[in-house]
Amino acid sequence: MRAARLHEFKSPLRIDDVPDPVAGPDEVLVRLTHAGVNPIDLRLRDGGAGRVDLPFVPGCDGVGVAGSGPVVVYGAGLGLRRAGTYAEQVAVPSAGVVRLPDGVDPVQAAGIGLAGVTAWALVERVTAADRVLVLGASGGVGSLAVQLARSAGARVWAQTPSSSDRLDLGAERVVGCDADGLRSAVRSFEPTVVLDGLGGAFTGAAVRSVADGGRITVFGVSAGARGEVDFATLYRRSVTLRGHASLAMPAAAVRDALVGCLELVAGGQVRVLVDEVLPLGAVNAAHRRLAERRATGKLVLAN
Repeated sequence: MRAARLHEFKSPLRIDDVPDPVAGPDEVLVRLTHAGVNPIDLRLRDGGAGRVDLPFVPGCDGVGVAGSGPVVVYGAGLGLRRAGTYAEQVAVPSAGVVRLPDGVDPVQAAGIGLAGVTAWALVERVTAADRVLVLGASGGVGSLAVQLARSAGARVWAQTPSSSDRLDLGAERVVGCDADGLRSAVRSFEPTVVLDGLGGAFTGAAVRSVADGGRITVFGVSAGARGEVDFATLYRRSVTLRGHASLAMPAAAVRDALVGCLELVAGGQVRVLVDEVLPLGAVNAAHRRLAERRATGKLVLAN
């Protein structure tokens, strides 16, 4: 079979012909049709998501066929501790396999694993009383978080690099601004919850922009892994600042979140925003677009 493999950290992946995987005890052999591309794939490529034995097949999520039906695969160490979904086949622990509901587009489902589980956890405490601001709303997680927060009944504003960005996902308003302009852009909204997929200077700006007693959750650092926070503002206004990584979630919670997201997609309440489907051989081009933030929603690889 063909697989995209990492042979050297901080280097492009290569398309190799490799032996077909063999499913072990309590594993399922999945013939993959599509794989999602996620920021953590780039971090793993560059040595920042834990060391793996090389050559290694990245890819945390995807869609394929197992036995007689289509399935979604995610979790169970895929693409991080064991060979992932950038391949034509993969052996997956049964805990990481979920049936694809009838009527769900496999392309959309390929982008819902990591992004959907993360977004689901981010909005778990959101209620109809909240005003939610999603930073980086044009990304895979952000675009789903907008929809899930809306499905919880909250008012939602979405921040993107430009107010003209394509983002028709139910947000009350799309705000195009940088970190310096965030506070003035959302002053009239006064969010009670900020979901921050950007980090960098945006996190400090979120602390200054959120309502008293508000909650900020950082789930990504595409705008920078370091920033400055005014701690006086943080404590005087009783703001809660926390981080979230879905990879740290218990396996049962991951599966429940994935099933819940798929049910919403099947019911038409949520859609996965897919920017483009590229062939497996274009994996490095997909990585470049993701690194340069030139994608609205998800990039998906197809076999």
